[in-house]
Amino acid sequence: MQTVMILAPMFGAFVVVLVVALVVIKRLVMGDTVKAVARIQQVEAEVRKKEEAIRREIEEHEKEFTRKKTEAETALQQQKEASEKEVAALRDQVLGDARKEGERILSQAKRNEEKLRQQVLQEMEGKAVDYGAEMFKLVFSEVMNEHLNRQFIGELLTALEEVDADSLTVDAADVQFTTSHPMDPEQKQQMQTLLKEKFGVEVVIHETVKPELLGGIVFKLGSLEIDGTLLNRFQEAIVEVKKHANV
Repeated sequence: MQTVMILAPMFGAFVVVLVVALVVIKRLVMGDTVKAVARIQQVEAEVRKKEEAIRREIEEHEKEFTRKKTEAETALQQQKEASEKEVAALRDQVLGDARKEGERILSQAKRNEEKLRQQVLQEMEGKAVDYGAEMFKLVFSEVMNEHLNRQFIGELLTALEEVDADSLTVDAADVQFTTSHPMDPEQKQQMQTLLKEKFGVEVVIHETVKPELLGGIVFKLGSLEIDGTLLNRFQEAIVEVKKHANV
């Protein structure tokens, strides 16, 4: 009994100490917990801030990337369109140059063809006149040639009588006569008289004989020049035949 009475105060004191200790421990634990919770909340807030900053930065980067991507696509499209225009312009230029060159070649070919055709025609005309002259020499005798020559000169004398003297200027210093045969003295005198009476020019005819004229006479009186030869008539006939052939 005495022992119990001795231990009771001690036990009570122990309980009190224990309670006090528990209270202290609880306060310590609660204080640390509150601080820990506060710290965690602070950390979480900082993390959220950093996450928000990172999110905003990511959004800014995405916007910048989108902007640069759009600019790059626009620049690429513009460059593509410019390249297409340059290619189209170059193609048009090449085609235009090729077309012009083709037209030039065709035009040159046509000119060469026309030039060759004219050359052939001239050669044919010359040969036709030569053949006509040869046929004339073969068919007609010299006597007939002389008679034909007088007829040609007679026709020219008649034509000269019909010329308006006022429309011509005859220079006695510039008088030339070319015949296929020596002129008949009577016709020569007739022409000298006609020139004196009609144009007031006194000349003595000294003709130049060229048998290739076949017949007739060529004379020049100042501004008046008349070719009344058979060779000239052959040439005129060839021209007329060519005109009718082209119709």
